[in-house]
Amino acid sequence: MKGTKPIVMSGIRPTGFLHLGNYFGAVRNYVRMQENYTCFFMVADLHSLTTHPDTKELKENVHRVLAENIACGLDPEKVTLYCQSHVHETAELYLYLNMLAYKGELEKTTTFKDKVRQQPDNVNAGLLTYPVLQAADIILHRASLVPVGKDQQQHLEMARNFVNRFNTGTGMYFPNRKPSISGRNW
Repeated sequence: MKGTKPIVMSGIRPTGFLHLGNYFGAVRNYVRMQENYTCFFMVADLHSLTTHPDTKELKENVHRVLAENIACGLDPEKVTLYCQSHVHETAELYLYLNMLAYKGELEKTTTFKDKVRQQPDNVNAGLLTYPVLQAADIILHRASLVPVGKDQQQHLEMARNFVNRFNTGTGMYFPNRKPSISGRNW
C-alpha cells in the first residue's frame, strides 16, 4: 500500500440546517483534507435517529446537508459523500460490535449521560449504543483519521476497544489506529 493516502472518515447528523459551528468545526477542515487524504464523509442519518426519532423531515435534511457540504467546497470528484443508512454493512457490523460492547461501559460515556439529562423522555437503546455505531462507521472504512469534536474523544477510544475485541474474538483483522481529534489545521 505504498504511496496510498491516509483514510479520513467523518460525518454530520442531518438534524437541520448546517450552521457556523458545523462549518468552522468540521466542514472547513473537510475541504482542506480532500486534497491530501482519501476522504469518506457521510450524512449520519442513523445517528440522528437517536435524538430525532421523527423521520418526517429526515430525507429532506439528508439532501440539504449533502448540498450544503458541496456548496461549502467539498468536491464529489475528490471525496466520497454518502448517506450512512445506504451502506448496509454499517448496520451489520453495528450488530456484531454490539455483541462486544458492555452495558456498563456504554452507560459511562459522557455523551450518553448528557443526553439522558437533556431528553429524559427519549432514552433509547440507540442513544446508549451510539459509540458502537460510530465504531462501525470508522472500521468499515479502515480510517486512520477521524476528525470529531472533543466530546467524541471517548467514543474513539471505545472504537479502539471494540476493534481489539473483534480481532481477538473472530480471528479477523481490522486495523486499530489511534484516530485523530479535529481542531488542528489539517
